[in-house]
Amino acid sequence: MTRILAFRLGVVLACMCLLQSVSKGQATNHPQVSPAATALGERYLREVVQSFSFPVPDGQGQDTVLVGTSNGRSGGWRIVAVGSRPKPTVLWVSPGLHDPYLEMSAPNEIEVEADGQTSYVVTVRGCMRHQCADGRIGFALYSSQNRRFYVSHVTTRDDGSYNVTYYPKSEIPAAYRRQLDQMMCSDSGISRPSALPLECLTH
Repeated sequence: MTRILAFRLGVVLACMCLLQSVSKGQATNHPQVSPAATALGERYLREVVQSFSFPVPDGQGQDTVLVGTSNGRSGGWRIVAVGSRPKPTVLWVSPGLHDPYLEMSAPNEIEVEADGQTSYVVTVRGCMRHQCADGRIGFALYSSQNRRFYVSHVTTRDDGSYNVTYYPKSEIPAAYRRQLDQMMCSDSGISRPSALPLECLTH
């Protein structure tokens, strides 16, 4: 009788463990990047080092963002956004990050995050070679919502003051302008954020 009870208890525990593992698998939703999206990305990327997926507004597909090394002659990092409907299509390709203010960048300075339920933003931080601290530093933001790329440059003058330039110079939505501003205010390469010609929020 003791052996039978032990056997039954073992079966119950095994079933409980199985149910827990299945339930955890369903709760963790990490969509896989489709081969078609990868193939499109590889037209522009020599190697994909990061990938992200986001649901589209109608919930019937996903956008994929691929980050990798450019297959162009100049190399460097590049970002490709691929949509899945009505068929896999390249939605946006970063301009090779050929902006000299973004020349020196790395995957850990490229961030992709949700912007609401069905959109996302890509942010990039970079700098000119040997000018990454109080030199010439660039910040960029791509919005999937309006398919636009916004850039800001911080230039340190000889007197130690900062000049900030935005591209485009106007028509940057307020929310994205604030996000670019906050990136500049919190950047470790800018030693005196209070001297920036913009309002830095303090916490």
